[in-house]
Amino acid sequence: TEWAQRGRPAATLDRQEIETRTGVPGYVGGWMDRSGGVLNPVAYARGLADAAEKAGAKIFEQTRVTSVDRTADGWMLKTPSGSVRAGKVLIATNAYGRSLNPSLQRTYFPLKVFQIATAPLPREVRNRLLPGGQGVGDTRRNLFTFRFDAENRLISGGMHILGAGADTRVPQTIWRRLGRHLGLPDLPPLAYSWSGMAAVEPDFLPHLIDLGPGLIAGRACNGRGIAMTTAMGKVLADWAAGSDARDLPLPFAPPAPIPFHAVLRHAPNMLLGWSMLRDRLDGTS
Repeated sequence: TEWAQRGRPAATLDRQEIETRTGVPGYVGGWMDRSGGVLNPVAYARGLADAAEKAGAKIFEQTRVTSVDRTADGWMLKTPSGSVRAGKVLIATNAYGRSLNPSLQRTYFPLKVFQIATAPLPREVRNRLLPGGQGVGDTRRNLFTFRFDAENRLISGGMHILGAGADTRVPQTIWRRLGRHLGLPDLPPLAYSWSGMAAVEPDFLPHLIDLGPGLIAGRACNGRGIAMTTAMGKVLADWAAGSDARDLPLPFAPPAPIPFHAVLRHAPNMLLGWSMLRDRLDGTS
């Protein structure tokens, strides 16, 4: 594969190998990167925060920045309880920084993503599914993923077409889909559900946005934030330490608003229905 040619420990898997590794029949094949894995995103974020504080960084939680204004020697960030002056500012709010720079919100598609976790599965079922502990994502147009946490809860995700009632409706839909695709008529009940906003770029690539001297935004992980932001963090640290943003290994340019964004911002949700129909016609839904 292309990944193997680039030196990654990647390998293609035939029908039998993919069934053995996933515990799920029906896939014609697949591939895996043996350097990958699964983790608890919240624990990971807390670990990074602890490491940053030990290195001297100061973290102020529950402190919303309401504006970023140009000053003679840099920037001023205002919060409800005070302000901070800085020579360089990185906006890393992804799809949540609308009020900080209005031009940013017109450069990506906001996409609400849902995740669920079931109650722990019985040991005999857990031994059949993903015996090696990997995470799985397939090539359906309406992507299907599943993995386990440390307590043997089955985790999967999905999106919505219509926003009304989605917080209740979509988790149940994801739960039913898990039982259907994994052959689990007695799937334990849904225990937890949560959601968040992702920023999706038209080219599906991360970008650095030039917002002025010493002010950039790094975002658009396109639903792959854990790995992508880890890699981007090292690059952005180089910028904060003095590297020229134009020399960084990521696209760097002023904001490029998407034409007719007020309408097209709903495209990912509308296209989901078409993707689900095509999966159904292909017999993969």
